[in-house]
Amino acid sequence: MEVCLSIKSKKHPDQQCSSKATHGDFCSRHSKSKTVFTKPRIIVTRKQRAAIEKIYRFWVLYGRRKIRYIHGPSTFISEISQNDTDITSLEPISTIPLIYRFSYSDLSRHIWTFDLRFLVQMMHYGNEMKNPYTQDHLQQSVIQRLQTLTQTLIRCKIPVTYTDELVLTPEQAWNQKVLDVFLKLNSLGYAVNLIWFEDMTVTQHHSFYTILYTMWTNGLAAQEKENLVAGYNSGRAPLFRWTPEVIVNKVNNLKWWRKNNLALMNAFLTRAKDRTLQNCSALYILTALVEAVPAARESFPWL
Repeated sequence: MEVCLSIKSKKHPDQQCSSKATHGDFCSRHSKSKTVFTKPRIIVTRKQRAAIEKIYRFWVLYGRRKIRYIHGPSTFISEISQNDTDITSLEPISTIPLIYRFSYSDLSRHIWTFDLRFLVQMMHYGNEMKNPYTQDHLQQSVIQRLQTLTQTLIRCKIPVTYTDELVLTPEQAWNQKVLDVFLKLNSLGYAVNLIWFEDMTVTQHHSFYTILYTMWTNGLAAQEKENLVAGYNSGRAPLFRWTPEVIVNKVNNLKWWRKNNLALMNAFLTRAKDRTLQNCSALYILTALVEAVPAARESFPWL
C-alpha cells in the first residue's frame, strides 16, 4: 500500500500521514494542501561525534575483550578455529548464535569452537568432557569457564538446551534448575551424573532424604550447621521441614519428591559461606546419593 506523502497536520509536521494515497501521491484529505513530509535530518555535532568514537573505541578495547574472555578466542574471528563447522548441525561455526558460541585453545594451541548447548548435552548425560575431534580431555580451566557461562545463562533464564523457542516451557525450566544444581556439584570437583537424579524412584528419594536428615541431625553443633547452610533453622525457610517418619506415609508423589530434594541440594550447595564449606556440604549430598542410588555407589566406591 502506498502511503500519503503529506505531513500528518500542521500541529504534527514531524509525522507523516499514515492514510492510503488515493489521489496520486496524497490521500483525499491532503490532496489540496500537498505539504510533503520530509524526514528530519539528524545533525551530529563535533562533540557528539567525538563521544560516539570514544564509546566505539572503548567497546573495541574492552567490550570485545571481555566477550572473548567469556566465549573464547574465536568469538569474533571464526577463521582461526581448527573446525569450521558446528559438529551438530554441520553448518559454518559463524552461524552459531553469539550467546552460545564457545571456543578454547588446547595444549597444542589449536583453537576449537562449539555450540555451548552441545557441550552442556555432554555434561547432561554424564559423558567424559572430551574434544570430539581429537578425543583429548578438556582442561579443567576450560570446563570451569563453560560451567560459569552456563550458570550465567541459566540465571538469565536463557535456554541452555536445544529448543526452537526462546521462552522456556515449564519442563525446560525445570530441566535447567536440575542442570544448575549438578553444574554446581561438578564445579566443586564431583562429577555426578544428572541421570542418576532423573531416574530416582519415590523409594530412593525418601532414602536420600532420610540419610541426609540423619547425617545433618546427628553430630553437628548448631554453629557448624549455620556455617554449612546459613539460615538452616530460619522460620521462613528451614532446611528440613519434616522428619522422614512424618512424610514417609503421606507423600508418594514423585514430582513432589524431586522438587523437595532438588531444593534441599541447592540449599546445601549455595548457602555455605565459602568454597571450602561448599565442598563439605557437597560431600553430604554425594554421600546420601551414593547410599540411595546403586549407580552412584559404583562410581564412588570410596564413600
